[in-house]
Amino acid sequence: KPKQAAPSAAKMDEYISKVSSYRAGGDGGNCLKILKAYIGNVVKNPDEPKYRKINMDNKAYKTKVKPFLGAKSLLLAVGFNPTEDGLGLELSEDADVKVLEQALEKVEAAYDAYMK
Repeated sequence: KPKQAAPSAAKMDEYISKVSSYRAGGDGGNCLKILKAYIGNVVKNPDEPKYRKINMDNKAYKTKVKPFLGAKSLLLAVGFNPTEDGLGLELSEDADVKVLEQALEKVEAAYDAYMK
């Protein structure tokens, strides 16, 4: 089985459209809303350590992000990496702010389109 390529910022649109394709019960919208919060918090508060970490064990992540293709890939593409214990994602020190801002813009646009 070929090793999967690491998620890349170039594929952001693809990841977001995968999430947006979940229409049942508004699942995709809920997922986009959480992604918007994760990325938005880090864009608005880049030096706040609590926003640089995502607990993959919490209910919001497990129910609104994890089940949906594209969601975790998007987070990895914008600079989050799995923590050593594997229970979370942490924004790397050298994450590109421009990529995060671009992702936030795209997720917001997708969320708005989803909710129409």
